Amino acid sequence: MKQTLVVVGLVAALLSVSGKALAHHGRGNRYDFDTEIAIQGTVRELIWRNPHIAIAIDVEGEDGKPVTWLIEHSNVNTLARLGYHRNTLKSGQPVTAYISPGREGEPIGLCQRIVLEDGTVIFVRGADVD
Repeated sequence: MKQTLVVVGLVAALLSVSGKALAHHGRGNRYDFDTEIAIQGTVRELIWRNPHIAIAIDVEGEDGKPVTWLIEHSNVNTLARLGYHRNTLKSGQPVTAYISPGREGEPIGLCQRIVLEDGTVIFVRGADVD
């Protein structure tokens, strides 16, 4: 009986840990990878933190009111090795973000690249790291 309780406890512990690990990279359910859209707006905030940075961009909605999009990107270490840092984007800066949008129509997306007003392309998903 004691062995059964130990085994049940271990199985429960493993299932709880594996669920969290799988959930972390469960992007396929959250984003539509078959679609890429461009949103044009102004950087509200660059949230420089692990496990992934986020970029909040204010975009004019269909009704003329601003809609804040929350764009997920890579982790801090990968982006830092590519030369990006917490000051690469600044609040108030106009940008165009190319994203895989949220599947449910919510204002979220997975960043594919950001293009600055002068045409400079930054924050490219999948860029090579030396």
